[in-house]
Amino acid sequence: MNNCLPTEDWSNKLVFVFIGALIAYFFQQIRVSAAEQIALVNDHIKDIEKFSDAAQGYWLKQPANIQEEAALAAKVRTTHAATTLVYDEMSKACGASGDKYRQLMQALFEAATGGSFETSGREIDPLRAIETHDTAAQLIHLLRCSRRDILSIRRIFRYRIDFDR
Repeated sequence: MNNCLPTEDWSNKLVFVFIGALIAYFFQQIRVSAAEQIALVNDHIKDIEKFSDAAQGYWLKQPANIQEEAALAAKVRTTHAATTLVYDEMSKACGASGDKYRQLMQALFEAATGGSFETSGREIDPLRAIETHDTAAQLIHLLRCSRRDILSIRRIFRYRIDFDR
């Protein structure tokens, strides 16, 4: 009978080690997923800054000819395209502020490409440039606040985490 006790003790320890390893693996996956999402938010912030800069450059410069107008407009269009690639993921990353994120993204696009965008003989529009900057600043602030929430333990229980990304 004394031989059974050390074996049972060993099997109990092995079970606890296995359970501990599973729990550690689970939290490791949460941390990896959060780090990937934070990196994506950081990249998206940089893309928004580039889009805002391109739009401000467009609205604050009087083009000398039609080719320069086309080049400035193309820069705005291409930098905008980069911001749309992760639109759905950023809406989710913003959590409860997802609707506000979508509203600000729409407002940023309208501010940057509204008015006399891509029209011949357009004039500089400092107010549109300011509106573009202000909207981008609000959007970046929202993303930075959401970035903090990504590492929150509460987020694990509020939102489904997809470990396969």
